[in-house]
Amino acid sequence: MRPHLLAALLLGSSAFAGAEEPCTLPPGTDGVQARLAYARGLVAGALGPHPAVRVLAVTVDGERLAGVDLSLDDPGERAGVAAALRALCPSLEIRFPEPAVPRAPRSRWRGWIEWLRAPPGRRAIRLPEGVLFVPPLADQKQPRFHVTFQRYRTDFGTYDVGSVGFGENFGLLRWPGEREGDGWQLGISGAVFAIFNLDAESMDLLNADYYIGFPVEVHSGRFSGRLRLFHLSSHLGDEFLLNPQPGPPVERINLSYEALEALAAYERRGARVYAGAIRILSSDTPLRRNRVQAGAEYRSRHLGRARLRLVAGADLEAWSETDWDIDTSVKAGIVFPNARRLDRSIQVLLEFYDGHAPHGQFYPLRVRYLGAGFGFSL
Repeated sequence: MRPHLLAALLLGSSAFAGAEEPCTLPPGTDGVQARLAYARGLVAGALGPHPAVRVLAVTVDGERLAGVDLSLDDPGERAGVAAALRALCPSLEIRFPEPAVPRAPRSRWRGWIEWLRAPPGRRAIRLPEGVLFVPPLADQKQPRFHVTFQRYRTDFGTYDVGSVGFGENFGLLRWPGEREGDGWQLGISGAVFAIFNLDAESMDLLNADYYIGFPVEVHSGRFSGRLRLFHLSSHLGDEFLLNPQPGPPVERINLSYEALEALAAYERRGARVYAGAIRILSSDTPLRRNRVQAGAEYRSRHLGRARLRLVAGADLEAWSETDWDIDTSVKAGIVFPNARRLDRSIQVLLEFYDGHAPHGQFYPLRVRYLGAGFGFSL
């Protein structure tokens, strides 16, 4: 027993030495407040000054004080307090009820919120690193940084084109799952994709596509998925409009639309397959609304001291606007990751494309090209 509790026990014993049974209620203690006051006096006589102990409630049995509920935050002191009180009243029942935890008000969305909440001990992460759904490698319209030289072959000639992209996926909030790498993530992504005519004297800007999206990603074991609402608008370059260009004339249209994309993937031992669809929700220009996509890719394990990886991927897409013609994109190369953050890397990639031009305003034209370039993941 602690020293101050031993002193309180001695003090309490002397204070009630003249009473045959301190738990016997004296006359005039019929009301609740009077009984609480008597119990407080009993506790003070047994313990002396002890501001941490509070009397919460009492129970009586006829003319006797049968039990008392006390509040004491330090569990280590409870045994000493109970012993001091029972030294005065051996039959007194001493209770230390735990404070009730207030229940949150019920909500019709409470089940959904609980499902999204991180498991105990793992809080939601603000501004997490990386993504939970890896963007398809060979998809031409995934936000990424790249500089690529492309050799175009068309029905009206062969041309050199420079393709650049400036974009990234940025996580805003992640709810981790029970297994490492699993969870849900809400993010934002943006990009600009531009192509230039390298055969022109001033390397004319041909087209620029502007993209912004809001992806919701999920990863669970070998499965992952992404639901993404996005906006895309396409703009012909001023130099393209002002200067004579090869090929048939291109009629400028206001290509701008909002769409919803859903993709799901399964991965195992570095290989992954994925499939999904896009539905155009609204468009400034009359367009058919449906697009489907599927693909496969492979990422090797880290090789050598440089921890480089070999990667390859193929992406197939078809759009109802182009009568479901299949557009094929293939990429392969080497990835040099950062030693500390594997999601940061430099990629050296070769690529092949055959299908409708993936550059906004030129989508009615069929093109085929080979390319080589650098990519950067920040």
